Amino acid sequence: MDTEWLSGEDYPKDCVFCRIIHGEEEATFIYRDANVSAFLDIHPLFEGHVLVVPNKHFSNIMDVDSESLNATMQAAKLVSEMLVKNLKADGINIVHSTGKSAGQTIYHFHLHVLPRHAGDDVQFQRWWFSRSHKASREELDALGARIIR
Repeated sequence: MDTEWLSGEDYPKDCVFCRIIHGEEEATFIYRDANVSAFLDIHPLFEGHVLVVPNKHFSNIMDVDSESLNATMQAAKLVSEMLVKNLKADGINIVHSTGKSAGQTIYHFHLHVLPRHAGDDVQFQRWWFSRSHKASREELDALGARIIR
């Protein structure tokens, strides 16, 4: 693919995703355009685990601009469709982490697109419900007021 649109772009040299986008590190690209790149994760949770990354460097979701965020989500949708069609995925999880406490290890905003198959033995829903509780209306209203103040 023509990557002339990358010429002259300044980026942090210590960012592995920036180095991949600029051709300094190898990757298996699934999709690329002027705004976003999608490539296979080198530590896949499932076969077909894809990372969708804006071509501009943003550390996390709070830093990313609207154009890049929209392009990243559109690419995640396209990649999801490819995984369902070509790998016969039964479902898709899209995962993002911002911050060390959330598990972020690469500080370049990205989405994990995970193809799911019946019987793949990763039970997000079981884990989720084992860790959650039914919140009361009062709890939700009080928390909502704290968030929007």
